This record gives sequence, structure tokens and C-alpha cells, in this order.
Amino acid sequence: MDMKLKIPYEVSISCSNCKLINKCMPLGLSTFELSRIDSLVSQRIKIKRGNDLQRFSNSHQALYIIRTGYFKTVISTNDGRDQVLGFHMSGDSIGLAGEISNLYSCKVTALEDSTVCIVPFAKVEEVANSVNGLHSHIRHLYSLEINRENSVMLFLGSMNSEERVATFLLKLSASHEERGFSPLVLNLKMSRYDIASYLGLKHETVSRTLAKFIRSKLIYLKLRELKIINLVALNSLATDKQR
Repeated sequence: MDMKLKIPYEVSISCSNCKLINKCMPLGLSTFELSRIDSLVSQRIKIKRGNDLQRFSNSHQALYIIRTGYFKTVISTNDGRDQVLGFHMSGDSIGLAGEISNLYSCKVTALEDSTVCIVPFAKVEEVANSVNGLHSHIRHLYSLEINRENSVMLFLGSMNSEERVATFLLKLSASHEERGFSPLVLNLKMSRYDIASYLGLKHETVSRTLAKFIRSKLIYLKLRELKIINLVALNSLATDKQR
């Protein structure tokens, strides 16, 4: 069966030569296993900023791994409300937690020009017997995706606006550090409106909170470039209620 999807802008890059392979695939693969992993990805595509991943495919049939770029997941409830469910960057998987799409209208939109690897689930089953730990790693990716999607509930709980924004910035900082970038210099790919939706706050509240952080010398912000000046104080603010 031909698993190749009819999607434009295909990009030819092998998994074994990708810097993200240790994040996307099991560790310690042999040369033979790497060759099998290279056959997993049916296609790599470029998605232009503002385009939706769902325009090109059915997320229930494949796992999508972001190679480069940034995405947001937005759900529309039956009463017409939109909620930003999460933000996704290089190395993140999209599509394993597909049950959310059964309850809501869900779309994944590129926040910048991005590249995505498509891994059909049928290919995973075909290759898993010859790649040690592949099944368990897919289960791990599933767990990570569920945790990302459920984490938004933290912001809709007992945290006030400052704690929500501080926690968001710290989570973003940790994601940057995990990928080898500076944890103190963040390029905000998402808009203030997206951040507000994700945190369950009004846009004006997010803007006022960021302005307060600037006055308190916790951060420096110019357009979309944010620098964390006082990481200790920011962490203290975010964790205050958990003590």
C-alpha cells in the first residue's frame, strides 16, 4: 500500500542525519535500526505561516513530528468559542492524542514557515519489530502530548494572572533549553492574543502583566524578543502558591 500523501512542498532529509533524532526516536539505535527508521517517514512537508496542518491530511492516520518551525493548536467548541490548547516547536509530536478532535473542531496552525515529518501509524507497525524500543517510545510521545494538552488546565485553576504568565514563560524557557537554545532569550512566535487565550486571560491582562514584569526588571521585551533578566524571581512568582 502506498502511504505517500499527496502534499506539496516535499523536503528530502533522512532521519539518521537529523539533529532531532534523539528526541523523536529511541536512543542508541544501531546502523541497521537507523536504516529502518529512515523508512518510517513517508513524507516531509513545508507548511507556510498561517496554513493549517489539517488542510493536508487526516491526523488520525499518522503521527506528525515538527522538524522546524512553530505551531499552535486551537479548538472550537460547539458554542463557537475558540481556545488555544497549546504551542508546539521542533521535536514535538502532533496527532497521537486525536481523541480531542472527536469532541471539538481542532486545527493546528503554523505560526511561521515550518517543516513537518509524517509518520503513518501503519509504517510504525511495519518497522517496530526490527527497531528496539520503538513501540515504547511512541507511547512516551503519546504521554508527552497528553501532558501538553492537559497542562492548560493548570492555568484555568487557582493561579492569578501574574502566576499564569510567569509559569508560561518558564515553560517556554525550559522548552528552549531542552532544544539547546538559550533559556533566557525567547522569540515569541505567538501573538499576545494567542497567549491570552492559552492562559484563559484577557489580552489586556496579559499586556499589563508583561508591562509589570518589565517595570520589576524580571524581563526585557521588545516586539517579539523577550529576555528573562531575573529567572530566580520569575520562578519564585510562579511557584509561590505551591509552597
